[in-house]
Amino acid sequence: MNKIRHLALAGCSLVLLTQCATQDEVRELRYQLRAVNQKLEDVKSNTVNKMQQRQASSVNKLEQIESETLRLKSLIEESAHQSSQMREQAKEDIANLQTTISAMTQESQAKLEELNQKLALFENQLAGVSSSYERLQRARVEEAERRAREAAERAAAQRAEQAAREKKRQAAAISASTAVRPEVKKRKIGDASVVDGASQPKSAETETVVPDREERTPVVSSIPPEKPSSQPSNEVTTVPADSPSSDLAKAISLYNAQKYQEAYRSLEDIVASDVQGHKLAETLFYMGECLFSQGEYDLAILDYQKVISNHSKDSLAPKALLKQGMSFEKLTDIETAKIIYSKLLNDYSNSQEAATAKQKLDTL
Repeated sequence: MNKIRHLALAGCSLVLLTQCATQDEVRELRYQLRAVNQKLEDVKSNTVNKMQQRQASSVNKLEQIESETLRLKSLIEESAHQSSQMREQAKEDIANLQTTISAMTQESQAKLEELNQKLALFENQLAGVSSSYERLQRARVEEAERRAREAAERAAAQRAEQAAREKKRQAAAISASTAVRPEVKKRKIGDASVVDGASQPKSAETETVVPDREERTPVVSSIPPEKPSSQPSNEVTTVPADSPSSDLAKAISLYNAQKYQEAYRSLEDIVASDVQGHKLAETLFYMGECLFSQGEYDLAILDYQKVISNHSKDSLAPKALLKQGMSFEKLTDIETAKIIYSKLLNDYSNSQEAATAKQKLDTL
């Protein structure tokens, strides 16, 4: 702008000077004026156009910046809107999750209370079964003691009777010997008087001694036959006792013959003989089988439980679990039976009994 102002002043001064200048000067001034115009055009074309181009470029950049700003603003607004929606959705999801957790907690508490009630009922049933089993055991012990007392009384009575008979025989023998001696004396004396025709006291006395000895000999020999009564006791003591395995085989044979009470008593004797390991587990299992076969399911559960608790690694443990579940099923305690079958599936999944338990769970 300053250059244009200077050019204008130069033009005005040129007009003023033309009036008093010469032709040459005028030509020179015209030439200078053309040069100035040319420079002015050059300035216009170079400076102004560049400035306009720069200004246009700046405007374009400003427009780009403004459009980018608007775009960023829209993105920010959209992001803010999405963030707001996400916050609302998150709040709603949290509320739903809290509601679900609360419902699940209440349901879990209800199931836990139900399980606790079932457990308490099961414990009560187990306590009842234990008390019944204890009463039965006491009754069996009392019955065994009663039988032992009766046997002892019978043995004492037999011994007393035998002693009485022995005394009677001895008394009869003594009375018989005393009764024979006078007869012999009279008879011999009579015979001597008849045969000899005279009384011979000394010879008669000697005659009486000989028959007396002859008559005593049978009396004494009649007593020893009572001695063989002691012989059988010696023979019984020489018989060897059976081993626990043979006793167990006999008890199982009684069980297979459906003589459950006799088999159970034999199995109890085996347990009392302090067996260990697999034999003890097998004995307890067959005790439960005897009770199960007699319909005493509550007592059978206890014997099966001894196998499960004390011999969990034995091959009979899954069988005992299966029969225990069947016992609860017989007692119409279906829920406990399901629990037992599930335990069998979890603890002994590879056993044959697990397949049977799965079938029973599917049908219950």
